[in-house]
Amino acid sequence: MEPFRKTCGFDFYILCRKLKDEISNGRIEKIYYIKREEGYVIKFVVHKQDKKIFFITNKGAFVHANALIENPQMPSTFAMVLRKYLENKFISEVSQCNNDKILSIKTTNHIIYLEFFGSGNVVLCDNGNKIIDALVKREWKGRAIKPGEIYKFPENIQGEMAKMLKMFFGAYYPSVKDVEFEEGVKILENKEGEILEMFKNLIEGNLRRDYENEKIEKDLKKLEFVAEQQRKRTEELGEEALAYIKTGDEIYQNFNIIEEILENAKNKRPDSRIKRIEGTNVVVEI
Repeated sequence: MEPFRKTCGFDFYILCRKLKDEISNGRIEKIYYIKREEGYVIKFVVHKQDKKIFFITNKGAFVHANALIENPQMPSTFAMVLRKYLENKFISEVSQCNNDKILSIKTTNHIIYLEFFGSGNVVLCDNGNKIIDALVKREWKGRAIKPGEIYKFPENIQGEMAKMLKMFFGAYYPSVKDVEFEEGVKILENKEGEILEMFKNLIEGNLRRDYENEKIEKDLKKLEFVAEQQRKRTEELGEEALAYIKTGDEIYQNFNIIEEILENAKNKRPDSRIKRIEGTNVVVEI
């Protein structure tokens, strides 16, 4: 199976079950938001027996033991909002919503909805589902994602059960199309390792690519800095060379006078043009 195939509701059913084991009853210690050229990364540092890093992107989520990417030096406004309401709170529940590509993470007084369809979104609500803030504010007919609105799930596909099952099971649908929903879930239980590996590769692959791109960008900036320093030094050397050329021209033009002054200085003969003698240097005014 391709590691980055299109995900489906069943993938997030499996992921949700794994996350329940990994982070339920864990305490949220820190939250970071990293903007990416394509999408985003949100890091939850969760402590449950030991420290775990819960990564959220617009495509999926996974718990990792290592940080993988550097934290931003300055937190974004959205990260500050998440920290205000969620830091030092315990995760009481992790759920999949409406068999869709949406997960909810609940604390005592707040819910954060993770949407993994389209370009993704992260929506923070109070425990009455009133939206406090969202990474991306959007509005459709009958549904608005913006502060003050009540969070509503996207409308499920209406129509034949087969269409709904096809959306939920995605690439796995051909192998379960002739059975009931619950039976299909049981049949596909053995896909858990494969699906979790897909999410792991998806997150690690994206973060590794981001790291490599950041490294290339840093190296380019370093090379640009060195090139700029070399350019400035070349200009300075050019100016010094011009100064030496000018001095040489003046010496050439006044060679006879200079020779006469030096001869007088050597023989200690009075010369009004000699201002002072400093060791082997003769200061003159012509």
